Amino acid sequence: MKDKILQPMRNVMEKITQSRVGRWLHKIRMSLSAQTKMTLLTVVGFTVVFIGIGVVTVTQFQRIIYGDAERRVSQPFQPNQGVVNGVVSADIIDYTSSIKKKIALPKADVFYVKYYDDTWYMFRRHGDQVSYQNVEVEHRTVELVTNRMLLIFSLSEVALLAMAVALSRANMVPILRSWKQQKTFVADAAHEFKTPMTVIQNNLERMLEHPNDTVMDQVESVANSLTEVRHLNNLTGDLLTLAQADADVQLFAFAEVDVADIAREVHDIFSYNAEEREQKLQIDVPAHAVITGDAQRLRQLLVILTDNAQKYAGEGVIVTLRVVQNERQTLIAVSDTGQGVSDEDKRHLFDRFYRVDKARSRSTGGHGLGLAIAKWVTDGHHGTIVVEDTIPHGTTFKIILPNKQKGIK
Repeated sequence: MKDKILQPMRNVMEKITQSRVGRWLHKIRMSLSAQTKMTLLTVVGFTVVFIGIGVVTVTQFQRIIYGDAERRVSQPFQPNQGVVNGVVSADIIDYTSSIKKKIALPKADVFYVKYYDDTWYMFRRHGDQVSYQNVEVEHRTVELVTNRMLLIFSLSEVALLAMAVALSRANMVPILRSWKQQKTFVADAAHEFKTPMTVIQNNLERMLEHPNDTVMDQVESVANSLTEVRHLNNLTGDLLTLAQADADVQLFAFAEVDVADIAREVHDIFSYNAEEREQKLQIDVPAHAVITGDAQRLRQLLVILTDNAQKYAGEGVIVTLRVVQNERQTLIAVSDTGQGVSDEDKRHLFDRFYRVDKARSRSTGGHGLGLAIAKWVTDGHHGTIVVEDTIPHGTTFKIILPNKQKGIK
């Protein structure tokens, strides 16, 4: 039964959609940006709401102003005429043909406000009789207030509409930025996967061309393929971590951890790398720096920052790992005395797949996700991470973490 009722409406909508006007409207709708659609929707919505409020308000105001006149023109047709409860009956005339020509009152027992004999009257016809009441004062009051209310409602709508449009545009900015970043993220991820996959494919095809070769004969191709597989494995792990972060999956196991011990552990791990790169790795930490955090994620954070400092600072530099704690928060700083980073690069360092030097990053095996993960770990601990210049030259990453997490004992 419901389908039978709705089917004609659906047919009409399909005809409209398939018509030239429908195609034209569809084309316009598809050409509009999401921000423009949101703005138009806001304009239409506010206009409809204000018109509805205005009509209801004016109607209620008219009923209040004309209330006494309505009672007076109704009183002559009541059983008790004259003065009832302080209401004086209006005058009555016969609804003759001559009156009909001057005043049209088609419906009986309906209130009419009409201009007659240079003034405004309220009429009510009951059978062949008409009661009337002078409402010149009331009509002027209604007109004055209605015009004022129209002006007030119009200005209010414009002001609120401007605020709504500004807020909607402001709210759309992060959405559009996120959408743009998502598209860039997908494109960059595809590119990052394509390069090692191409290398592996070329190596395998080269090995297939020599089926009688031993592993030793193809050791270079095998080694290159293994390197790219490791790169893919690291890339997949980082992408999985960021995907879980975007999905708001809880990946932090908070407990009491000693950041000083984690810093010393990371220092020991990268000391050998510092010797190979002819660098000096220093550490400046207190005996203990206990906070509420995820030990695995904090270790990952320090590994990323220390590894980046060693990879990109260059040879002969000094990399310093420092921890300072007070009663409320803990500062972790990883600094180097390398060539530093430009202000433009600083604004994008935590963007996914962003590299200051793409060629050098690819040669060292980086794929531009480390600092994005570092920021996610910091945010997960309700901390802040900033990039500053090391005086006189170099780069410093500073992380400030609260000693206690809210809601966790």
